[in-house]
Order: sequence, then C-alpha cells, then structure tokens
Amino acid sequence: MKGSSKAIWQFYCVVLLLASAFAPSTSYWIRRGLTKDYVRIVNNLNNQQLQYQCKSKDDDLGLRSLPPNGEYEWGFRVNFWGSTLYFCNFWYLDNHAVFDVFRDTIDFLYECGGAHCIWKAKEDGIYLFHIQTKEDKKMHDWEKIKA
Repeated sequence: MKGSSKAIWQFYCVVLLLASAFAPSTSYWIRRGLTKDYVRIVNNLNNQQLQYQCKSKDDDLGLRSLPPNGEYEWGFRVNFWGSTLYFCNFWYLDNHAVFDVFRDTIDFLYECGGAHCIWKAKEDGIYLFHIQTKEDKKMHDWEKIKA
C-alpha cells in the first residue's frame, strides 16, 4: 500500500470511529449483532407473585413466576435484519398487560437508555427503567381480566 493510500485508509477509519462514538444512529448500526442486548423483569408488587410469559418469533421463555422483589434477566443477540422482537404477557391477581419488551430500533433502545431494558411491575402499572437517567417511566397500565 502506498503512503497516500494508507493515509486515506487511516483517515476513513478515524472518521468511522468518531462517527460511531458521537452519532447514535451510526453506533447503532455498528453494534448490531456484535454486542448482546438484555431484558430484565423486576417484581415490585407489594407481596404479590408476578406471572409472565415472554416470547420472540423463535424463542418461548416459558411460563414463569417471580416472587416479590424477584428479578429475571435474559440476554440475546439481535438478528441481521433488525427484526428481533420480544413481547411479554404479564398478570397478577385480576390484572393483565401484554406489550413489546424489546424491539431492535433506535427509538426503543433510547427509551431503555441502552441495550439493557429493565421492566418493573408495580401496583399502578409497568415501568421502564432508564439506565442513564436512573428514572422509572410508566409505560403501561394494568387492564382488568374479564371473567
């Protein structure tokens, strides 16, 4: 490689590195498939078991139960096509909620504060914990199960 070609190649590498560090959308595309993403379910209900079942197109994590203050977490790599999605069905007593707990989109990862989405079940609804701001944001209300 000639000196000028090598310098140009090095310049492009530095530009790519800087872009990935400062542009969320660029770093999103670079990290895809290289790092793991995580979902954590936390039971912050007062003295109540939380029942839930989480699934993706390819994986069913099974019917699970969390005791008060219990946690469950799983990790995975997103697919090349950007269609990775997990949803969960939650319930306790006569309350129910179902929604996506992970989507491979820039907006969804922004809501989580990174590649670690932490969902907290509380009496008045389900909250998403933002890792960077350390704040819970109410995302879903419980619906009453009809008998």
